[in-house]
Amino acid sequence: MRLDRLLNRMTLTLSTILIVLGGLVAPNVQAETATLMNAQLSLSEPGDAPGLYASTAYEFNIPQALDNALKRGVPLYFVHAIRISKDRWYWFDRKILESRHLSRLSFNPITERYQLSYNGLNNDFESLKQVIPYIKNNRHWQIAASNVLAGHPTYHVETRFYLDTSKLPKPMQVTAAGSHDWNIASEWEPVSVPASITEAP
Repeated sequence: MRLDRLLNRMTLTLSTILIVLGGLVAPNVQAETATLMNAQLSLSEPGDAPGLYASTAYEFNIPQALDNALKRGVPLYFVHAIRISKDRWYWFDRKILESRHLSRLSFNPITERYQLSYNGLNNDFESLKQVIPYIKNNRHWQIAASNVLAGHPTYHVETRFYLDTSKLPKPMQVTAAGSHDWNIASEWEPVSVPASITEAP
């Protein structure tokens, strides 16, 4: 009888420990995937500053929680990023440069309009549906000098998109870290480099 009681107590204690440990383990936060639809590199066009330019386009959904935050006065920052790295067979790739295009999205409760800001420019929109395509698609932004890839066959280019939660107010960063609504992101994905760019003088 004593042995039975002892086994029951041990089983109960073990179950309690497992429940407590289970509560301490952070849930697996799944990001809202941003899917790369298109990525292109090109050299400067007439009227542009000389350089290497990128155009990237992503598809993703904006959760309702983010729109609610906007209407409470919390701006959101979205990033299109490009990085150029050099292959090294004996170690990790060496990063040559990384360029980021930052867009700030906010909501004005007085005018009830959304405002998108980037590169010192501000544009107003009547609805979130109208402004989102300008966040998803980033056309022809300068990332480097025109000859940065010339004569470097071991260099490769990758792109990524993400919601930059590091720019949120500190208390909200904690909330964002535990919510999939606040984890809009893509993986680093390769971008093809046209021969005309690697051969540029």
